[in-house]
Amino acid sequence: MINPQSIRAIARQRLKEAVVLYNERMFDGAFYLAGYSAELTLKAKISERFGIPNLFDEAATHSLPGIRDIRSAVKTHNLINLLIFSGLKNKFEEGKALHPALAKANGLLFDAWNEKARYMPCGHVEEEDMRNLLNLLSNHNGILAWIEQN
Repeated sequence: MINPQSIRAIARQRLKEAVVLYNERMFDGAFYLAGYSAELTLKAKISERFGIPNLFDEAATHSLPGIRDIRSAVKTHNLINLLIFSGLKNKFEEGKALHPALAKANGLLFDAWNEKARYMPCGHVEEEDMRNLLNLLSNHNGILAWIEQN
């Protein structure tokens, strides 16, 4: 992951993989990968905001002051924390009242997803919730597009 564009490309790939799993009725795995696509999109935004193209490459940024602290802070999988680090938390809170996609994202993604989803027993994700989440993420007015545009 050498730059924000490559991070976003991986995020899009994970979303495609989530769709494949959804189509195979493997909703739990689809949920995990879909959330991971949001995590990566937020990390791409953080990389841009901090102006550090190689945020996740320790060798490339080792000599830059403060980078180790930033890298350590964004190694989290917590989507709310990443939303804060991205600089979008306040805008997200304000936008929930105006944009239905953001309000849905709050419940289906930011409140429900975390990295421990990969350890949940099979059957914890409902088909309808997963379909809604995929629509929310992949729609051109969805949450991934919103993160990239703001």
